[in-house]
Amino acid sequence: MKLSFEHGKLYIDNVKFSKYEAQHGSQLSAGSYITEARYAHAFGKLLPHIDGIGWIGSDAGCTVSLGQVRSQSGLIPDGHLVRVLVGKIEAAHDLGDTVLSEVV
Repeated sequence: MKLSFEHGKLYIDNVKFSKYEAQHGSQLSAGSYITEARYAHAFGKLLPHIDGIGWIGSDAGCTVSLGQVRSQSGLIPDGHLVRVLVGKIEAAHDLGDTVLSEVV
């Protein structure tokens, strides 16, 4: 499975999934990264983790947040999208598929 982070939009296998935003004023470095669903002790739940970048989630400390709606102050995080993404990552791993995130 391939996650593509392109110009504020996240695509899963070339199908638009959601919008995304890097948190804390950071930029995502272009490249390809292994992605897994891992237990995040700091957040107390299973979250997507991009090796070399960080956590995807709706919590304040995550590196990347997902959402569908932008306000004047930025993207409104959506925890449901994060849970759906975790399910898709776990399903891909169950099939023996590697999940690769590509940042453009």
